[in-house]
Amino acid sequence: MKGYLPCVGLLVFAGSFTFVMVPDEHQAVVPSFTQPVSSLPTVVIDPGHGGNDDGCKGHGLLEKHVCLDVGLRLEKMLKSYNFPTVLTRRDDRYVSLSDRVAQANKHEEALFVSIHFNSATMGSISGVETFYAHEKVPQEADWMWMGFFSKAAASTPPDRGETLAGFIQAALVMKLDSANRGIKTKCLYVVRHTRMPAVLVEGGFLSNAMEAQLLTNADYRDRLAAAVAEGIVSYQRTRPRGAVPSLAGANPSSKY
Repeated sequence: MKGYLPCVGLLVFAGSFTFVMVPDEHQAVVPSFTQPVSSLPTVVIDPGHGGNDDGCKGHGLLEKHVCLDVGLRLEKMLKSYNFPTVLTRRDDRYVSLSDRVAQANKHEEALFVSIHFNSATMGSISGVETFYAHEKVPQEADWMWMGFFSKAAASTPPDRGETLAGFIQAALVMKLDSANRGIKTKCLYVVRHTRMPAVLVEGGFLSNAMEAQLLTNADYRDRLAAAVAEGIVSYQRTRPRGAVPSLAGANPSSKY
């Protein structure tokens, strides 16, 4: 992997060799320390689709419902780690892509995680994958808010989210024992127009009978949300600010 953390690619690669998973005790995340909220970035959680936009469908599931359920679980877990959180939607309503981005870009220090699920014409296709931006859109209107950002700051290459994607993907593969479809770049509006590190997580295929059945189970959705939370915590450990939570002692329970 390019950039300042070459070990992330190894983490994702290693995750593909996980064969046996022991289910977690799915309880609320209880961190073993008290971390000041002001030292951590706001995590903007973006449950995909909503309202008249169902997303994909499969085996009795609508993507918009699963996205919101996992998003709410993720919020609860991150709050237990003292991360400030924002959800782009909290109920079954339509939110435009530009409004999702606008909500995220109000925050000076933030991470953006969009939750989605996949579909394919072949029911045998399965697995999880995480997308990040090939490049950020350097529109001044998208990158300036309330005078926080100067032209000098705008000249610094933005974090495209590759490292964040790597940590989240590794946690998903190891915690869910799911097929590793890797981290990839894709021209997705919400990861390109957000000024912070941003990823879009595809948490499984609703078109795959086995994965759809797993996603009907609340414990499995807890595991999925916990994996994303662990990936965020692991990523935050690499940040220079140094104020990061510890997982020790915790029990975490176009189209776009």
